[in-house]
Amino acid sequence: MDWTYKNFVIHEFLELESTNKTAVELASLGKIFDRELILAKQQSAGRGRRNRDWISPAGNLYFSLVLRPKIELEKIPQLSFVAIAALRLAVKNSMVKWPNDLLIEEKKVAGLLLESKISEKNCEFVVIGIGINLTSHPSETIFPASNLENFGIKISPPEMLKKFLDEFEILYQNWLDFDFAGIRQIWLQRAYRLNEKVKLKLDGKEVEGVFSGIDGEGNLLLNREEKILKISVADVS
Repeated sequence: MDWTYKNFVIHEFLELESTNKTAVELASLGKIFDRELILAKQQSAGRGRRNRDWISPAGNLYFSLVLRPKIELEKIPQLSFVAIAALRLAVKNSMVKWPNDLLIEEKKVAGLLLESKISEKNCEFVVIGIGINLTSHPSETIFPASNLENFGIKISPPEMLKKFLDEFEILYQNWLDFDFAGIRQIWLQRAYRLNEKVKLKLDGKEVEGVFSGIDGEGNLLLNREEKILKISVADVS
């Protein structure tokens, strides 16, 4: 079933293996275009960062948004911050955990997976996959998880999607027009453990330091004995 909301076209399915997989396949074939979404009521093989499983029963929200911005390749990762900042604005009392998780009371309620296709140093398209725990959540997770209903937020998947798109439309245009600075400030307003000591799992090792923010590319800035490390890939706890 297809439907529209504002400038977005939503392709809705009862079940998919993965909304990101379908979105990448269709975008690669030129069958879906800018601001089109793949939405599924459930996924049989949902994926998170680093190919981790994303448990995807019915009742939650799973979708992938296709974008075709004309941007430099180094700007592609910034889109994950645009999307998670929009989601944070759409969900009351939430905060963001670097790089792309949404938390309420230090429990993960949503996550994001960004994929892209590049050819001849050009960005063909970006796919932003988002999973939001509306009514249920997995019990065995690396980081504590929960769902929106546990915090008194009762909302249907379509309405949650619309709330996200309302915020995303504004932030995405801001990013296209004015670059990353404004998005960075919005993201930092509710950043998990900002200016506090954190532990990072980095290349199989545990590293401690003070989370000092993110730079202009979205790298995590870790202060270790007055030395600032720029980190592009790690797990924060």
